[in-house]
Amino acid sequence: MPISFLVHGDPLPQASYADEDLDCTQPRGMLWGVDLRGCATRKAGRARWHDAIQDLKHELDTHPAIRRVCIACLRPTGFPQSLLVTMPTGLASRLHNDVERDRARYLQVLVLDLTDCADPALLHDRLDEALGSGHGSWTDVTLTWRDIEECGFTEAWARGAL
Repeated sequence: MPISFLVHGDPLPQASYADEDLDCTQPRGMLWGVDLRGCATRKAGRARWHDAIQDLKHELDTHPAIRRVCIACLRPTGFPQSLLVTMPTGLASRLHNDVERDRARYLQVLVLDLTDCADPALLHDRLDEALGSGHGSWTDVTLTWRDIEECGFTEAWARGAL
């Protein structure tokens, strides 16, 4: 399936794209995978998030044309790990501010929990809506798969912004 954004970070089964799927010479979006399924404690989850964000910032330095990033994560599903390993509050805004302050770049950030995603084709459409070129402007946001599954990214963002 052709994509118009880069895919880096941890491989995620729902978003298994290859470099040859890229059909754009100058992509403006990036999907960054973070697989937290192996984290059993809150401390391990925080450490994995920290490492992933540092790696993402380094990768952004090598791709100066990127203006939109989706950090897609998979959390553990078993008990009690599913309660302990969470998405950091305010991560989208923090990353946006860090990149703007430290690298003088404007970056739109979407943090997306894909733990409940069972439809890779629909995910492709939602990611293309968020990261593809020619789409409207949005601010930094954190969403779950259930937020965008039925209505799409733009509508879910608008509901959250109100």
